[in-house]
Amino acid sequence: MRKIISILVTVGLVMAFSVVAMPTTGAACGATVVVNSTCACTSANYTIDFDSPVTLLPVNDFISVEFAAGTTFAFLSENDITVNNFPVDDIDDVVITGTRIEFAVPEDAGIIEAGDPVTLFIDNVKNPCVAGDYELTLDYDLACCAGVTFDCAEYTITPLESEYDFFWDSSPTYDGNITFGFVPPFKVCGQDEFPNYELDGKFLNLFDLYLMPKVVGCLSPCVGDDVTVTATITAAPAGANVTLNLSGVVTWYVFDPEDDAPEIDLGDHALGANTTVVWNNAIHFDMVGDYQICVEAWCPGDYTCPTCSDEPVLIADECFDISVYQHKTAVKIPLYRKWNLISLPLVPLEDPNAIEGVLAAYDGPDIISVYYFDCTDGWKVWGDGQSSLTTMEDGKSYWVKVEYSHSDPTKAPGDFAGALWVWGTPQPVPPNSPAAYPVCDGWNMVGLTGHTALADIGDAAYFWSVTYGQLYAWDGDNQMWVSELGGTLPDLQVGEGYWIAVAGADIIYPA
Repeated sequence: MRKIISILVTVGLVMAFSVVAMPTTGAACGATVVVNSTCACTSANYTIDFDSPVTLLPVNDFISVEFAAGTTFAFLSENDITVNNFPVDDIDDVVITGTRIEFAVPEDAGIIEAGDPVTLFIDNVKNPCVAGDYELTLDYDLACCAGVTFDCAEYTITPLESEYDFFWDSSPTYDGNITFGFVPPFKVCGQDEFPNYELDGKFLNLFDLYLMPKVVGCLSPCVGDDVTVTATITAAPAGANVTLNLSGVVTWYVFDPEDDAPEIDLGDHALGANTTVVWNNAIHFDMVGDYQICVEAWCPGDYTCPTCSDEPVLIADECFDISVYQHKTAVKIPLYRKWNLISLPLVPLEDPNAIEGVLAAYDGPDIISVYYFDCTDGWKVWGDGQSSLTTMEDGKSYWVKVEYSHSDPTKAPGDFAGALWVWGTPQPVPPNSPAAYPVCDGWNMVGLTGHTALADIGDAAYFWSVTYGQLYAWDGDNQMWVSELGGTLPDLQVGEGYWIAVAGADIIYPA
């Protein structure tokens, strides 16, 4: 029963306080709520704090809370609902309509003045079973007025179970400074740049495999039992030999598309709600082509869990496509702010040597423009609104202009800007003929090509097949010319470009 005070007192109080009984709904939620616990589909208590928008009278005035869809209640006693730590007068008088509960201000709470802080405690509330962000609303129903919504509070429900997935982290093929997305993660014959990772004379490509929660919930998907993890090579060129070094266990496997791919056991692992399992591994491919490796994690059947099953349950599976390229190499070319004269010592991976693809392996201040002097067609330019230069090729040299500023010391000409990685194949590539580079009578822009074992070399040895006079290099660090006068020029260096004056049209056959 709702307790009733005398009519005269009620009328007098209502008249006294009705002037402040106006709705105060705001654009944003002003109330706060603390949910304990936030796990989906579990019992929780809610502590809601707000400032009363009106004067609330005990017994005759009512507060309502509209919870999010999917919320249910199981009130057991008056102490399950309190206002400013005072329990409701009679739990049987609490009105539940769907997800809305309504209760009178307890008599012991006394009069709550407009602007007074109010704390509602509501226990035995079952959270929605769908995780996500939610909102509850508050309203009052006064003896003088109809119910009006006056505030709201936002809260988040956490998934009951963590959701797991696999993630494959391939180490860059070369130095860690190279743009990650540019170099495919694996190459046939392994990473010979990393001699510590060698097995029976074979260099290995490195990778890390993670089993980790993509959504962290309150409970592990498997409780009390180990998770079984396996890997399978599901695609590879016929006859490909794949070597997996899994946590010190070596597995040799020659792929036959006619056979069922064997599973490679990655062991049993106990998972918590936020556990991550990492395999630091290495892999070797002896054949170019496209490969696919799939990994799975299973909870065993007949176990105790939030969602039990008598059969094994797949909690994570992922397939990783791997493109394995022919053995390539890489050269790191430093770029400085303002002007650089560089050359490509390798045949670039990009086909047909598209300039945008070559420059994609640079990570630094903006490249403003690239210039190349064609002795038959004149200057060709990329950037600065020009597009006559569309490719960058080995054996040629290029002026590369990098962003700079005279007024900003951090962007001054000559300051180091970043590295341009050239990834490709040295010339010649069998069964092709040795590289040959035609030059015109007069000035030509040339560079040191990679089939000289990527080592510095004297100009006389490199340009043995042509008659030449002056030879100029450019010091990008100091923004100045370095000339060849009487053999004073240092050895030609990989990645640098040169201006050379040739006596008559000829062909350069590099040493």
